[in-house]
Amino acid sequence: MESARNGTWTFIEIMEHSSVAFFQILYQHETLFQLEDRARPQDATSEEITEPELPIPTPATVQADVPTLPATPAIPASALPPAPAILVQPPATPVPSPAATPPQATVPAFPALKHKVLVLVDEQKQTDMIMSEALFLDNILKAVGHSLETSDVLNFSFMPGQDARTVLSGKKTNFFISFGVPLIKLHLDLLLVPYTPKMVEGVWFLLVDPLVVIEADRNLKKKLWQALQKMFEMS
Repeated sequence: MESARNGTWTFIEIMEHSSVAFFQILYQHETLFQLEDRARPQDATSEEITEPELPIPTPATVQADVPTLPATPAIPASALPPAPAILVQPPATPVPSPAATPPQATVPAFPALKHKVLVLVDEQKQTDMIMSEALFLDNILKAVGHSLETSDVLNFSFMPGQDARTVLSGKKTNFFISFGVPLIKLHLDLLLVPYTPKMVEGVWFLLVDPLVVIEADRNLKKKLWQALQKMFEMS
């Protein structure tokens, strides 16, 4: 028994020496180090030795005491200062400048009258009367005690002012004879019958045909003569 043991150890020693020689040949140019705790090879039949896993310590969480602030006492709403009022000014409305009042057109006044008899004719082509008509009118006026020199003769088409209401209201004449000019053109709303004298507010009015028409008609000449004679006689 003892010899067997010795034989076993002799074989192991031989194997160790052979391993050493093998490593010397294999790593002859290398420097080899022998570990003191070199583990011996295990048999194939031996079971793996599982090292027990050491428990990993769980790090302890240390919670530091959080210093607490003293509670803020509640402030009643009535004690709070009122919020400053924000005044929002509306945009300034541009004030329109007053429109310039256009100057009123000055209405030309009716021509000034110098005599008691006013004769109105309408010669659109010229300012003065035609010579024949002027002679005819002068003869008619002379038959009743008047003439062109003692009468105001106006041409309607060339009058600066054609409003004769002031003539009537101011009684600036005594006899108003119109040869073919409607009184409505003179702003006089009067209803007159042709060749019939009519007194209105102290003024005698007589409306007849234009001189050129009367001069060419004998009957109209007679009617004009009778109307003028009646008007001046009654005055």
